[in-house]
Amino acid sequence: MNDPRNCPLAGQATALAQYHEQMKVLYEPVLSCPWPRQDWPNHGSLAGLKIEDLPLFQQAIAELPQDPDLFLALAGTLIQSGRQGEGLALYRLLARNCPGDPVALNNLAGALFLCGDTAEAEICWRQTLTLDPALEEPRLLLAQLLLNRGDRQYAETLYRSLDPQGPFAFNRSLALAYLLASVEEPASAEGEQGLGPLEALVELAKADGEHFRALVWRFADVGQLDRALELLDQAPPQEFPWSWDLEALALITAKDPRPDRKFSQIEMLLQRYSTSPEVVNAVGILVLKTDPAAACELFSGVIDRHPEQLPAIANLALALDEQGQFNQAVDAHLRALSLENCFGALHLNFGNIYADYQALHEAEACYRKAILLSPFFPEAWMALGNVLHNLRQKGPDLLALRKVYAIAPNLLMGKLSLSLALLMYEQFEEGWALYESRLEQNRAIHLPIGLDKWDGMAELDELLIVAEQGAGDVVQFMRYSILLSLGIPRITILAEPKFRTLLEHYGGFDAVHSIKEPYRVMEKSAWYPMASILGLLGISNQGVIIDAPYLTADPQPTKHWANAMASGNGSKLIGLNWQGNPVSEDAFFRGRSFPLETYAPLAALDGCQWVSLQKGPGSEQLESCSFRHRFVAAQAEIDQAWDFVETLSILEVCDLVITSDTSVAHLAGALGRPTWVLLKSVPDWRWGLEGSSTPWYPTMRLFRQQEANNWEPVIAAVQEALTMFLAEQP
Repeated sequence: MNDPRNCPLAGQATALAQYHEQMKVLYEPVLSCPWPRQDWPNHGSLAGLKIEDLPLFQQAIAELPQDPDLFLALAGTLIQSGRQGEGLALYRLLARNCPGDPVALNNLAGALFLCGDTAEAEICWRQTLTLDPALEEPRLLLAQLLLNRGDRQYAETLYRSLDPQGPFAFNRSLALAYLLASVEEPASAEGEQGLGPLEALVELAKADGEHFRALVWRFADVGQLDRALELLDQAPPQEFPWSWDLEALALITAKDPRPDRKFSQIEMLLQRYSTSPEVVNAVGILVLKTDPAAACELFSGVIDRHPEQLPAIANLALALDEQGQFNQAVDAHLRALSLENCFGALHLNFGNIYADYQALHEAEACYRKAILLSPFFPEAWMALGNVLHNLRQKGPDLLALRKVYAIAPNLLMGKLSLSLALLMYEQFEEGWALYESRLEQNRAIHLPIGLDKWDGMAELDELLIVAEQGAGDVVQFMRYSILLSLGIPRITILAEPKFRTLLEHYGGFDAVHSIKEPYRVMEKSAWYPMASILGLLGISNQGVIIDAPYLTADPQPTKHWANAMASGNGSKLIGLNWQGNPVSEDAFFRGRSFPLETYAPLAALDGCQWVSLQKGPGSEQLESCSFRHRFVAAQAEIDQAWDFVETLSILEVCDLVITSDTSVAHLAGALGRPTWVLLKSVPDWRWGLEGSSTPWYPTMRLFRQQEANNWEPVIAAVQEALTMFLAEQP
C-alpha cells in the first residue's frame, strides 16, 4: 500500500506533511466516532460527499505551495492510497484552474475512471478530444472504456484512429487483434484464423512487461488459456522473481473452473516462495473462503516475519471472521487501522464483520467512513444500502443502492440488492425487471441445452419451467403452473432430484425432469425460469391470484405418522423449525434463523408435545437443548424422513407448525396447516414489513421482530398466543 506522504516532490516534504496533519483534523471526528445521521453539517449526507466544499479541506489546500506539479503528484498519490475524495477534489481543482486545458481534463477523466465513475470519465474524455482531437492518450483510454462496456464498433473506430507508429502502437495492435479473435464462435475456422494477429505480437510484447501481461490475458480472454500459460515461460524478466508465477495463478483462477489446477499452482508457489509476503498473501486470499483455517495460518506466518505487514493483518481479520472468531477479527482490524486508518477498503471489511454479527449500527458507521474516503466505491455503497435496509431506513437504503447502480451498473450483487429492496417496497415493475439479473450468476440456473428462453409471447407446444433458488421458492411458485397451462398445452419442469417426488405429487406439471437425467421436450418448446413467472404474470403481495391450499398429504403415510406420533394423553403436536440454509444467510437473509434454545420459554406450557422438523444444519442442536424430553418418542424416525412428500404427511399430523422463515413455512402454508412464522425485523420481500397475516398463505400467522436481533419479545408473543391456542383446542 502506498503511503500518501511518499510524494515524488521531496523538496515540498514539509508542506505536504502539514497538509496531512490538517486533514487528520477533518477525518478525526468521523474515523473515531460513529457516523452521524444526515443532518450532520460538516460531512455531507448520503446523497454524496463533496470534500472540496469543506472549509478544513479548503484551508489545507490554501496553505500548500500553489504549484500545479505538487497538486498533481499529491492527487495521484491520494487516489492510489484509497483517499479518492481528496484526490478527485484536487484533480477537479486543477481542471477548474486551467479551463480549456485538455491535459488537465484528461487527468481528471483518468482519475474518475480509476475511482469507478466511468460515466463522468467518458464525458471528460469526450470533452478532452473536442478541445484537442490530436491527443492520442484520451482516445486510447476512451476506446478501452467503450470496449469494456461492450461498444465494440465505436471502440474499434477509436483504436484504428491511433497512429500505427505512435507511442500507443502496441495497444492499438493488441486491441484490433483481440477484436478479430473474439468472434462469437472462436472455435470456428474463422476464429482460429483470428488468433494469427495475437500470435504476431508475441515477440514485440517481450520488450515490455506490461505489454506482455496484457497480451497473455487477451489470449485467455478468447479461450486460449493453455496458450497464455505457455507464453509465460517466455515472459521478460520482472523486478520480483515470483511475478509471472502469480500471474499464472491469477489466469487459472479467473479462467479455469477446475480446482485441481489452481491448487497445483498454489502448492508450487508456496514451495518456491514460502518467505515472500506478497505470494503468501495472494495464496491466502484465494483459499480464504474454502479453508479459512489454512488462510489464518498463512497470514499469521507473514505477520510473524513482518509484524507491520498491513495486507496480511487485514486479511487475517477476514479469515478470523470466516471462522466465527468475532473478537479476534475485531482486534486484527483495529491493529490494521492503527497502521492505516485512511483506506476505505479496511473500513468496508470492518463493517462487514460487524454486519456478520448483526451489529448493524456499527456496520453502518464503518461503511460511511469507507464512502467518505472513497466516494466511488460501489461495494461500500452496496453494503451501506443493505445495512440501511435492515435498519428499516426506507428511502436512504434505496438512495444508496441506486448509487451502486449508477457507479457500477454491471455489478451483479448491486442489481440484486436493489431489486429485493424494490420488491419489499412493492415497486414491482422495476423490481421484477432488475431481479432478472440473478440469471447472470454462473451456474445460477441449469440452462436446458438446445432450447431458447421464452419471450413470454411466442406460441408454444411445451414450456419447460426451470426450478431455481431454494426449496421455499419452488414450493411457493409451483402454484402458477395452472395459470401458464391456460395458454400453453404442455407445462413441464426441470428441477434438482430432491424436488422430483414433491413436484410429481403436486400434479400441476405434465412431466417432471431431473437435471441429473436425460429428458426430451416437444419440437416447439422453450424454457423459462421459475421465479420470473411472478414478473411475467404481474404477481404482487396484494395480488397473489392463487391463495387456496394447493398441496395435500398422502393418506397412507399420514396414517402411519399419526400413529407413530400419537402421545396417548391428548397433547397437541407442535412442529418446530428454526434454521434455514446457512449458505443463503447473506446480506438480505442474514438473521432470519435462530438457535433451537430460543423456543425454551414455550416448553413451560402444558398440553403439547414438540416435533422437530429441522433437517441438516441446526438439527444437531436437538440433543443438547434444555427441553429435549418434551419431543415425541418417534423423533428419531422423523429425523430420517427427508423426502418432501413424507414431510407433508408429518406436517398434516401436526396441530400447529412454528417455524423461522424456511421451506417448512411454505410447505405447511401450501398444505393449509395452521402455521406461525417468526420473522426478523426486515424479512424477505414476500412477507412485507407490516401485518400478522399474508395473502400467500391464509392459514399463516406472522410474528415480527420489532428490533433487529431481539427474538425475546417475539417468543413472548408466541407464548401468549400458544397459551390461547391450547386453551381453545378440544
